Amino acid sequence: MIISHEVDRCLCRASPSPSSSLPVSNRNPSASMSSPWRDPKSAAKLRVETKHSYTGRMCATSRYLESQRPDALFHDPLAKKLAGDEAIEVPMGSWILVPRTRYGDDLVHRAYYHQRPCRQLVLLGAGMDARAYRLEYVPDLHVFEIDQQTTFDVKEPLLEGEQVLTKSRTVVGTDFSDASASSQPQWSRDLEAKGFDRKSPSIWLLEGLMMYLTIKDQEALIKEVGRLSCPGSVVFHDAISKTYEKQGIVVAGAPFLAGSDDYLELWSMLGGFDPKKSSLRSIEEVKVDRQNRRLNLKPANNQALKRQCWGQNVVLFVEMQK
Repeated sequence: MIISHEVDRCLCRASPSPSSSLPVSNRNPSASMSSPWRDPKSAAKLRVETKHSYTGRMCATSRYLESQRPDALFHDPLAKKLAGDEAIEVPMGSWILVPRTRYGDDLVHRAYYHQRPCRQLVLLGAGMDARAYRLEYVPDLHVFEIDQQTTFDVKEPLLEGEQVLTKSRTVVGTDFSDASASSQPQWSRDLEAKGFDRKSPSIWLLEGLMMYLTIKDQEALIKEVGRLSCPGSVVFHDAISKTYEKQGIVVAGAPFLAGSDDYLELWSMLGGFDPKKSSLRSIEEVKVDRQNRRLNLKPANNQALKRQCWGQNVVLFVEMQK
């Protein structure tokens, strides 16, 4: 799939970046929950401190816009609040955000009711995701959100008083700066310290994350997710092909760093996931069906798509299972 220049411009659209001169919340989470942020108007003015965290607010804006449609594929009542004044005018491209979000929602429900049901959902690079507050029919699901602390410094005051629909929601303020370290990465230690059970099948959603990591860090992340995932676990993420790196895509100041044509092999060799139970699709093979408010997925042909990736700019949806 050749990505058009129009799409590339959408990805690279000029948008405001976080500024240190703008007000930010307290670094102490408990302090963030106190005055003056209890005032909704004050909370709306909170600013994140990093470019990557800002892209999460852009995604929230897109979820808000989708939720306003009569033929919406999902409904996120908290999206506008989580986008805040900072990003409400700067949505992420709906061409990727809408199918990616619905794909993740559908995967959560499938895995929850699978013959070996998943009862843990891990959102790596959670951003302003609000699935714990909007996903129905998964009452025993434990949701773990992992992201930079600046995300939660802004997010938690905005969510104060909102009702979680899942069994629990746990935030893990950390980063991936030591992802390629030989020892257990900090994010992984923090996750287990917060109650994650590696013996329980889990759903891993890595939405809008992989392309912002170097290939070395992606490989280390895959290895660690594999170590934490018992049989029955599933992973979904979007990504770009290797050639797509040359486009020099930058979103709100955050550059795309790496892609791969070999994600099935990487998840199999490094993470221990089963390639026979996995699928690789291009974004063109994931169709938004607004009439029926669902996604129509073309049957996965992993080897054919791998050949298509060679030398092409391809946006990928990767789903793996143990």
